[in-house]
Amino acid sequence: MNNNYKIALIPFAAASLWLSSCGEESTLEQLKTKQATIEDDIQAKQKELFTIGEQISLLDTANAEAIVYPRVSVVELKTQVFNHFFEIQGSLEAEKNVMVVPEAGGLIKTLTVKEGQYISKGHTIASFDSEVIASNIKELEEQLELSKYMYEKQKSLMDQGVGTEINFKQAEGQYQSLQKTLSTLKTQKGKFVLKAPFSGYVEKVFPVLGEMAGPSSPIIQLIDLSSMKATANISEVYLRKLNTNSLVNVFFPALEIELEELPVKRIGKFVNPVNRTVMLEVNIPKPGDNMVPNLMTVMNVRDYRNEKAIVVPSSVILKDANQESYVYVLNKDDVAVQTPIKIGQSYSGETEVLKGLSAGDKVIDKGARKLVNGDIVTVVK
Repeated sequence: MNNNYKIALIPFAAASLWLSSCGEESTLEQLKTKQATIEDDIQAKQKELFTIGEQISLLDTANAEAIVYPRVSVVELKTQVFNHFFEIQGSLEAEKNVMVVPEAGGLIKTLTVKEGQYISKGHTIASFDSEVIASNIKELEEQLELSKYMYEKQKSLMDQGVGTEINFKQAEGQYQSLQKTLSTLKTQKGKFVLKAPFSGYVEKVFPVLGEMAGPSSPIIQLIDLSSMKATANISEVYLRKLNTNSLVNVFFPALEIELEELPVKRIGKFVNPVNRTVMLEVNIPKPGDNMVPNLMTVMNVRDYRNEKAIVVPSSVILKDANQESYVYVLNKDDVAVQTPIKIGQSYSGETEVLKGLSAGDKVIDKGARKLVNGDIVTVVK
């Protein structure tokens, strides 16, 4: 080290001797010119001194143990699939969740279901008092029997050639009219029996036996849990990035269940003017028993995919004074080279690199923030 200091002092000694010899004859401009020349010489000597010092360090094996290079880890890059998702909170809905109401109301005579019960399609839920219409049907059936006799009698006379056509047409018309009226009454009577429109669970029973129920009064709430969908309102800005080929990961926090890569069923065709959102729907295949309507969901919607991307950990990306992104790449001489890059999207701790890196590059990971360009490093596993 003392020899190095002696070499560095040579230019300063020369400068002092020259200044003393110039005396008062030198002008200010000459002094400044000489000063600049000497400073350039000093810088050149300092660089030469630094280079000599490095060479001495490499050759001086006795002091090799004293050299400690920064310890770093590296990530070797390769092309891989990169996906970007955005997260939105939604809820679970049943495709069939209805209030079952009767077409004709009246006094509830029977109520055959209870809350929590599973019923099949066509199961009788309740029946209503239909005595009046039943009495009308009985009376009409008696009239129909007489009308049928008259029709058959007139038809027999016509076949024998002794009856009149007008009597036959009257009997035929009356008979057919009574048949249609009876069919209508039986249809109306059927409306006094309420049946399940589909299979599902009885979530709520509203009336009690013996209560009056109007035509628009709900009798039960029926839910089919075999067909479910997750819905959410997404910002209109995602419309250009999504279609029915987009995939969604649906997570149920309460159940700690995640369903991955579900296709989008439908994207709404109407923007809510209040919050500028559209509806997004995703079918839930084979929903479990605990998946019930209004269960909260967290939906990660994929809006970008690159099949052959160069991806680095987001933590290795640094910024220079101009806020430009760069990383340190390890070259074959174990030297850290500052490399500018152009970045794309980031997701889950990873960032896509659009320009500046290629497959096979070794990017310095841990220890990168303590380096400067050109540092020699020691790679640790």
